[in-house]
Amino acid sequence: MILASAFLNQLQQNTLALKPIYLFYGEEALFLRDCVDGLRHSLQSQGYLFGDRYEVDAGFDWQSLQMETQAGSLFSEQRVIMVSMPKGSPGTEGAKFIQEWCKFNQAQDGLAPEVIVLLECEKLDNRQVKSKWVSAIESAGLVIQAKPVPTQALPGWCQQKANQYGLQLEAEAAALLAERVEGNLLAADQELIKLSLLYPADSLISAQIIAETVVDQAHYQLFALASAMLTGRLDYAQQMLTRLRQEGLEAPVILWLLSKEIRQLVELSQLRQSMPLAQAYKQLRIWQSRQAEVGSALQRHNLHYWQLLLKEALQIDLKIKGIRKTLNGEEVWMGLSALVNKVAV
Repeated sequence: MILASAFLNQLQQNTLALKPIYLFYGEEALFLRDCVDGLRHSLQSQGYLFGDRYEVDAGFDWQSLQMETQAGSLFSEQRVIMVSMPKGSPGTEGAKFIQEWCKFNQAQDGLAPEVIVLLECEKLDNRQVKSKWVSAIESAGLVIQAKPVPTQALPGWCQQKANQYGLQLEAEAAALLAERVEGNLLAADQELIKLSLLYPADSLISAQIIAETVVDQAHYQLFALASAMLTGRLDYAQQMLTRLRQEGLEAPVILWLLSKEIRQLVELSQLRQSMPLAQAYKQLRIWQSRQAEVGSALQRHNLHYWQLLLKEALQIDLKIKGIRKTLNGEEVWMGLSALVNKVAV
């Protein structure tokens, strides 16, 4: 198993050995996208053709995929089959197919595979990572994990990504960009692409440029919702929530914001038990511009309270994903509204 960053380095250095099967999984969507796209380009340059893409759900027919892989021996072209498995659980039939496919290719004496299988998953839990089908892939292929960038490392990541687009970010600009996109690397990547189109190569991007360009209405309203909750402006927070919903922002995005703020309050409440609050702010990279509103929320409630709210956020997440039964979508929004209230009171 290797991290996405190491995998991308191997691709760039052209040192990646061909494998019959690859498993990409993790929480960071940008890294997953870059790894899959990078491998796609590498394989295409070696003559591989990309065929059908399979989406695994509860009723997925693994036998059809097995037939597709076996059909490779009837044709001369080398092919890649992509399999999206969002929940990370292939079931009994899928696990059997994966293990048999790995065993078959291990017996090919190092020959270049005619058919390569690319599996994409979201987050895998510890039980899934230790499963026999993942172990089989590690033996015959390659498992790539896309881990989120730690909060304190986000500004540095933004600077490195900007360099790839021919730009230079001042330290303050990188910190502001990390704050504006709320840790969303896909959003940061999009903003840097936009800046690379607006400014010549080797331009030095200042914090003022970030402040003037890395904004849109949805961002403004998300920031307004977070600020209103943290500072206890309940009515205004509810207005922002209603407006975001009316403009089509989906519930998972709102929940992501609420969970992020509550999780940060939990971490701060824990840290302040063993260190001064100023030091806790520094450790969690909470910039001075946000310290007053975060501090306002900390004064209103204790660690236990924020931990309870984080559990409520998890229950809403389970309803959104359909893991817990819900009457309709309105119940999810009612839960979000109640959570906003509890952060703000």
